[in-house]
Amino acid sequence: MLDQAPLLAATRDGPLDRSTLQDELDISRATAYRWTSALTDEQLLEQTPAGYQTTGAGCAVADAVSRFERTIAAVDQLEPLLAQISAPELTRHVHLFADADLHVATPQHPNAPIEPWLEHFTSFDRSRSLVVAGCPPKITEQGIEHAQNDVDFEAICTPLALEADRNASKNAFDTIASADAPDLYTHPGLPFTMGIIDDVVIVGGFDDETSLPVASVTTDDPEAREWAVDLYRRYKRDAVPLDLAEMNAETR
Repeated sequence: MLDQAPLLAATRDGPLDRSTLQDELDISRATAYRWTSALTDEQLLEQTPAGYQTTGAGCAVADAVSRFERTIAAVDQLEPLLAQISAPELTRHVHLFADADLHVATPQHPNAPIEPWLEHFTSFDRSRSLVVAGCPPKITEQGIEHAQNDVDFEAICTPLALEADRNASKNAFDTIASADAPDLYTHPGLPFTMGIIDDVVIVGGFDDETSLPVASVTTDDPEAREWAVDLYRRYKRDAVPLDLAEMNAETR
């Protein structure tokens, strides 16, 4: 089916005869005959007076093959990120990141994964984030600046992420959490760290033991953004607004 899928794609917009399929797909006459016959028998292709046309079922199969091929390409491309994230919310939609940009930490460039966050979080029209690990200091510094300048942004954090940020710098944490502009929430079951900053989606992977950034991926693919927005909305429905006074009382 993987071999024959290009034929289904070629004939989905209109019927083509076998001679045209031979030329367009660069296949032999025998292969064109064998593939059109087999796909017609499977009811994925139908013969018309003008040639062969992909059926509705054939279009579904062609789309599934395309997703499969993009998934394999994405898995190969994103291996450093997927080594840190196995959440079904990402792995079931990894094909959306086949053309994304990957940023991996190295000994020479340990901050590579957070550079996309800094680039896009510096200035934006709208920013929404899921946060499962403590924020790197440079991101926190930018968050303080936004909070002091009344810049609106949203973040849903796990309790562990909030605790890590508070332990790293109580003054910085209180400055952001007590500001009027940021909308901060908490949710115990976030799958991974993700940002939707204007049209860009960023997914970050962190080391479980050190919480250091390992890899991140960025894309402005519209389908990836649609997926990310839907994921964010689903977790926000069950998120609780952060209560700084209550959190301070619990830690006394």
